[in-house]
Amino acid sequence: MTTSHNMCNDHGGFLLDDLLSQFSSSSESAIINNPYQSTFVTCNIIAMLCFIISSFTGNFSQVDKLWSIVPAMYAWMCVTDTRTTLMAFLATLWSVRLTYNFYRRGGYNGLPFGGEEDYRWEILRRGTLGGWWTLLTNKFILGVFNLVFISFFQNLLLLYIASPSVVAWSMAMKRTHCDNDEGVQNLSSLNALDGIAAMIFLFALYIESMADNQQLRFQNKKHAINSVSGTFASATKNIMAKSSENKDLVDGFCQSGLFAIVRKPNYAAEQLTWISYYFFSVAASAPAAWPQSQSQGTVLWVNWSMGGFILLCLLFQGSGWLTEQISTSKYPAYGDYQRRVPLYMPKITTLWNLLVGNGNEKGGKVQ
Repeated sequence: MTTSHNMCNDHGGFLLDDLLSQFSSSSESAIINNPYQSTFVTCNIIAMLCFIISSFTGNFSQVDKLWSIVPAMYAWMCVTDTRTTLMAFLATLWSVRLTYNFYRRGGYNGLPFGGEEDYRWEILRRGTLGGWWTLLTNKFILGVFNLVFISFFQNLLLLYIASPSVVAWSMAMKRTHCDNDEGVQNLSSLNALDGIAAMIFLFALYIESMADNQQLRFQNKKHAINSVSGTFASATKNIMAKSSENKDLVDGFCQSGLFAIVRKPNYAAEQLTWISYYFFSVAASAPAAWPQSQSQGTVLWVNWSMGGFILLCLLFQGSGWLTEQISTSKYPAYGDYQRRVPLYMPKITTLWNLLVGNGNEKGGKVQ
């Protein structure tokens, strides 16, 4: 039977040839609801809709509206056992938090097709950064960029970061349908690796939530002060400029709290979230007694779904660089902030100071 051939192999969907076999088998799709195919088809439909809507409205943040939603949807499409249910639940927690954060920033105003557009798209359209970016001032090239990168690449990436759920589904199917396969009895629905992955996921979710809340409070306070004009407002700003406690507001950007540890704590936490999510797919290959007894089977640490978090981290390198370029051009003090505080990875000395209770950092206070 084709199902037995695809599911009851030595890797259970871990290697690239296993992935391709899932797409090529139409008979399996008829027997078992196959998320390899259903998630891929759904992803491409969503990507095409994003391209069509953004082309007609001129708002390139259509993918942004779905960024926090579709990974959880793909995770639920893979639910078949305890592990895949846990993964879908955690993805939903991430989804609800990020969707709410996008909503309170005005991202869903004027639905279905309006709402706030990411300011970086407008900067790219205008060619403000110069160099090769000026190519995007050409409407045809901008349309191709919208089709290839904004609409399709980003949607495929959202599927890719959720693909550990597909790998976990494969292993669950192997346990269910391959009772006579050697070693399959040792596979467990949950093990210690799942617990480690879940704790790191929740920690990253907490850090990202803290960072977004700190940034929102700062932006609200900044906008409130900037909205006041006249002599009194000028006097207030002059007084604030003499106080180190108001350095963030004077300089124009948040550099205290988590932002005194790394410049982009929310970006860093987002990357950690999906790195931890990948380890659920690794846990799917681990024996029930891992790590106490490794004689029952070998943990497969590498599988094709690893590419999801790798591409996400590369995307954040690019988007982080773009955001940094914009901030450097807007805020004179940002160059000093860059020299003091790392982008994503905190300094060992900073973490040590936090552990021993010395939370003061030069130019910013860890709160």
